[in-house]
Amino acid sequence: MRKHLAIELDGRFPDARYASVATYDAHRSSFTGLDGTPSALTDHQLLPERGSGNPYRQPVRPGSKFTVTVTDTPAGRPNVLPLVPAVTPEGVEGTAVHRIYLPHGTFRLPKVTFVQGGHRVRVGTCADALSSAASAVGAPSWTTSSAGEGTPPPPAFSRSGGAGLYPNPDNAYPSTGFDAPPAGQVLVVRGKAAQVRHWSVCDNLWWGPGEVVANPLPGGGVDPGCRADFGTRLSPSGTYTYAVGTEEQRAAVERVPGVTFLPLSSAAPTARHLLILRNMVAVPGFAEAIQRVPVGSGAAHTAEVMGAYCPKAGYCGLDVLAGWGRRAAWSPDVVTNVKFLQVSYNLSAASAVQGEPGADHRAGLTFFPMWEMP
Repeated sequence: MRKHLAIELDGRFPDARYASVATYDAHRSSFTGLDGTPSALTDHQLLPERGSGNPYRQPVRPGSKFTVTVTDTPAGRPNVLPLVPAVTPEGVEGTAVHRIYLPHGTFRLPKVTFVQGGHRVRVGTCADALSSAASAVGAPSWTTSSAGEGTPPPPAFSRSGGAGLYPNPDNAYPSTGFDAPPAGQVLVVRGKAAQVRHWSVCDNLWWGPGEVVANPLPGGGVDPGCRADFGTRLSPSGTYTYAVGTEEQRAAVERVPGVTFLPLSSAAPTARHLLILRNMVAVPGFAEAIQRVPVGSGAAHTAEVMGAYCPKAGYCGLDVLAGWGRRAAWSPDVVTNVKFLQVSYNLSAASAVQGEPGADHRAGLTFFPMWEMP
């Protein structure tokens, strides 16, 4: 950060379900500027350049231009984000994140220009900082779960704000840590799909910031361990059922009607994992939205607010899961008989920026194209 520095981000509206631009402080958290300006702009808040339109506000073709300015004197102007929080010394680092969820076709990342003292400097593309950082860190020390000591207790979801993990202000994040299922079992998570613009679930490793699972596939390619709403099987009543298991269990799970497979890490299948749900921009009037659950609420209060939209989770044998699939319908009795627990929502925002390939780094500003996205 330098005093009176401005950073211009020249971008184009993507053909995507969602986009935003946000800035974060040195602690990787959202903040407000000196005059109270929030550090995020959602797609529909961005003003297009003169003569073009915003496709999130009116029926126009994507590709119109917009410019966002990051400055220490935002003063409530449109398309302006605060550079850093108030009373921040020079030299402290900040981060800008451009999120694009579920794009159609290709898109162009913003061009970056530094402006200070009347001088303008266009910034070129730097080396991928994630790759170099990953090699410097080395292999993590995996925390082995208690799977070998019998069935672990069912995980419980609760909501947190994701501070320190580049949280997206438009998301509410339900999450829970969980131990790897014992041999022959899977973790089943079931709930009603929320009334939001976009929702998804990601399986992450517990260590550090919660690296997204990324398993190489036999025929080539990588399974990122995330499932977006359009890639999730739903019942006629709008209920999802995920089975989290090993790659060896994938084929058996995918044969079960109405169940969506979510992989454990093939590199560390017995490690503790972090399951993250992402609910973005709730429909107005949606009373059971996770956004209505105060940050830090426990399982009981979350279940009370969310009702049928609060997920249930528990461990069960793969043979039991297959038996459910042979029954024509999933009933509440089935879930009760396997002793699922009513749990609450929480999502640490790690998956919003961790593990996504193809990140582009320009002059210390990190732009994350989301895969599921993100």
